[in-house]
Amino acid sequence: MKCEFCGREIPADHVQKSCGLCAGGCRKVHCPYCGHENPATPAYLRRFAEKEKKNENGEDRNQ
Repeated sequence: MKCEFCGREIPADHVQKSCGLCAGGCRKVHCPYCGHENPATPAYLRRFAEKEKKNENGEDRNQ
């Protein structure tokens, strides 16, 4: 994921601590470089992107 503010790549293994200010839990990814709150990618879009990436790599679309 790329930060929308500073443009740097946020590591996939970036683990953030919750600040406790968001009701119901935080649904944002905080950039470790600038602190900008990026919206988290919804699970259904993440699954779609992974499926498309598999299709681009030449795997069978009917699996």
